[in-house]
Amino acid sequence: MAEQKIQSVLDPWVNTSFTCRCGKRHEVTVKKIVLERDALEAVPGYLQEAGYRHVTLVADSRTYEAAGAQLRGLLETAQLEVSLSVVKDNALGEVAADEEAIVQVLLDTPLSSQALLAVGAGTVHDIVRFVSHRTGRTFLSVPTAPSVDGFASVGAPIIVRGFKQTIPASAPEAIFADLGVLAAAPQAMAAAGFGDMLGKHTSLADWALGRLLLGEHYCELCARLTREAVELCTANLQEIAQRSELGMRKLMEGLILSGLSMLIVGHSRPASGAEHHLSHYWEMVLLQQRRGALLHGAKVGVAAVLMAHEYRTLLDLSSEEVQQRAASAPSRQEDAERIRRAYGAMAEQVIAENAPAMVPLDAQAFRAHLVEAWGEVKAIAHSVPSPAQLTAWLEAVQGPTTPAELGVEPELVQLSLDDALFVRNRFTVLRLKRWLH
Repeated sequence: MAEQKIQSVLDPWVNTSFTCRCGKRHEVTVKKIVLERDALEAVPGYLQEAGYRHVTLVADSRTYEAAGAQLRGLLETAQLEVSLSVVKDNALGEVAADEEAIVQVLLDTPLSSQALLAVGAGTVHDIVRFVSHRTGRTFLSVPTAPSVDGFASVGAPIIVRGFKQTIPASAPEAIFADLGVLAAAPQAMAAAGFGDMLGKHTSLADWALGRLLLGEHYCELCARLTREAVELCTANLQEIAQRSELGMRKLMEGLILSGLSMLIVGHSRPASGAEHHLSHYWEMVLLQQRRGALLHGAKVGVAAVLMAHEYRTLLDLSSEEVQQRAASAPSRQEDAERIRRAYGAMAEQVIAENAPAMVPLDAQAFRAHLVEAWGEVKAIAHSVPSPAQLTAWLEAVQGPTTPAELGVEPELVQLSLDDALFVRNRFTVLRLKRWLH
C-alpha cells in the first residue's frame, strides 16, 4: 500500500499567483516541493516529465557523499545524462560562494546541459542560484542539511572581492528535501537552521520599524507566513533537538516557508534584518583575516540575541529622551567618514549601497515623527522575545548562544554593533540606534 502523502503547510504556496491585500501581485514560481523520506527517488521522474535529458549536478565533496552520489546513480539508472561539478574547497578548506566557485561551475556546465541540480546546503545553493540565473537555466534544489532558509528564495549572497552582497537571481523550479538525508546531517547544521529561524523575530521587528518610521512597503501576509514559519520550529523544539524525522520535517517546513515568504514579497525583508547584517559583517572580517567561516545560521542565532538586547534598551527610553537624543542626527559626511574608517578598501562600494539612506528624508520631520510614534516603536520592541528566551531556545538545540562560543572577539562584536548597519541600505534597530546617539 502506498504511503499517504502528508499534507504540508507549504502546499497552498506552490506554483501560484495572486493579488495581495498589500496592493501587489505576488507569484511563486516553485512548481513542486517534495518533503518526505526517500525524496531523492522522485527527482528522475520529475526531470523526465519536465523534458530534461541532460543536467549538471553541483555539490561539494561532503554533500556529494551525503546525497550526490546516490542521486547521480538514480539519474543515470533513469537514462538521464549527468554532468558533475564538485566545487573545490578554498585555501581554508571550505566552500565559498565567491568568484572562483562561480567560474568553476560555469566551466563544468556543458552548453547542452538543460538544468542544474544544487545538492548541498546554503553555499552550494547560492552558487547554483547565481549561475543558473546568469546562464538562463532552471535549477532544482536538493538540500542536504536543514541549515538555512534560502532554499526557496531568489537572492544569492555572493562574496565579490571580499564584500558580501545579495544579488537577485532565480528561485528553484522544484525542491526535493529527503528527510533521511536531512536527519543524517551534522547536529550543528540543524542547530544553525534553527538559529536562522529565530533571527526572524528581529528581522520582522526591523521591517515593522521601516513601515512605521519610513512608510516602507509592508506585506501582512508575508509577515504572517514568516511568523508561522518560526512557530513551526519553536513548537517542535524537542523533536528538532532530537533530530527526529518529525523534527526535521517541521524545521525544513519552517525554513522553506520563510524562503517562500521572501519569494512572494520579492525581497528578503521579512527574514533578514540587523541580525543578518552582524552575521555578514563578521563573515567579511573573518575573510579578510583569513580565518575559517562560521555557519550562517549559527551567527544569525547569536546575533538575534544581541539584537534582542538592543530592542530591550528602547523600552527604557521615554519620548522626551528620544527627542533629546535625536536632536543631532549624523550627517551624510559623518556617515561617509565612518564607513571609510570601518570598511577600508570596500568603503566606496558600501557608501554607494547606503547613498539613498544617507539623506533619505527631512531630518526635522523624521525626528518629530519618531517622537510622536515612540509608543508604537516600543510596542514593536515588546514583540521581540527576550534575550533569555532566545538563548534558552538555542541551548535546547545545542546551538551557540554567545559570540565567544563562535570565536568572535568582544572587539569585533563592538565594531559590528557600531558599523554593521552599513552592510545593507535597510532600516533596522541599529539604524534607529544611530539616530538616538
